[in-house]
Amino acid sequence: MKLLKRIIFCLYYKEGFFHLSRNFKLQRVGDVDWLIKNFGFGNTANNIDELIILLVKKNPTEKDFGSFAFDISELRKNIFIPITLGGGIRNAKIAKSFFDNGADKILINSVAYNNKEVIYEIASEYGNQAISVMIDHKKNNNETNLYSECGTKLEKISLPQHLENLSRLSCGEIIINSIDNDGNGSGIDLKILNSINITIGKPILIMGGAGKPEHLSTALSSKKISGVITANLFNFLGEGLKLARNFALKKNIPLAEF
Repeated sequence: MKLLKRIIFCLYYKEGFFHLSRNFKLQRVGDVDWLIKNFGFGNTANNIDELIILLVKKNPTEKDFGSFAFDISELRKNIFIPITLGGGIRNAKIAKSFFDNGADKILINSVAYNNKEVIYEIASEYGNQAISVMIDHKKNNNETNLYSECGTKLEKISLPQHLENLSRLSCGEIIINSIDNDGNGSGIDLKILNSINITIGKPILIMGGAGKPEHLSTALSSKKISGVITANLFNFLGEGLKLARNFALKKNIPLAEF
C-alpha cells in the first residue's frame, strides 16, 4: 500500500491582513472577509489535504496574537481539514494558545535552533506528530545558508547538520522552504534534496516556487518528498488547487481522492 502524499496550502497573516510573499517581502492583499468573498476560501480548502496559516510578524505582541486568533477562528468555520498554525512560538504557552484555537499541529522555526527545550516541552504535552519544523534557506555565493526570525537572522549551521539534529528532535515533519524561490512561480528547488543524504526518519515537505500544477506534480514525484506546500494566492486559489490536484492524480501521484 502506497503512502499518500499531500498538497498543502499556506496563508501568511500580519496585522489583520493576509499577504503575498516574494523572497520574504510581503504585500498586503486583504482581510479575512476579503479572502472568503473573493476566493471562496473554505470551499477551496476541499481541494487540499492540509492548511498552514503563519503569523509572519517578527516579535509579535499580545495584540498581534489576539487578532490572529480572532481571524483564524472566523476562517476555520468552513474548513474541515487539518490546520497548522505557526509564527512567534517562543514558549509552550504560545503553542497552547494555538492548539486551543483549533490547530492540529504547530509550526516552529527559530526555537529549533536556539531553544530545543521548548520543543521537548510541547511534544511531551501534544506528541511529536503535532510539531512541524520549517527550514528557510537561501543561496549566497553558491552556499546554502539557513535563516530564522522571518528570514532576517543568519544561522551558523549547515543544512545537512541541521537536518541531522532535527532527525533526533521531537518533531513530526520537516519543511524545507526556499527564500530565493518564494513567490516567484518559477518552480520548486528540488536540487536542495541532494542535501538529504542521511536517514531523517521524518516526512519531508518542500515549499517555495510553485506557480502551476506541473510544479506540484514534479515535486511530489520525488521519493524524498511527502508533500508540497504553496502559498501562491493568485495562482492556486479559485479553481487552481482543484486543477493542480486533478493534474497530479492523472500523473498517478498517490493523493487522497475526495
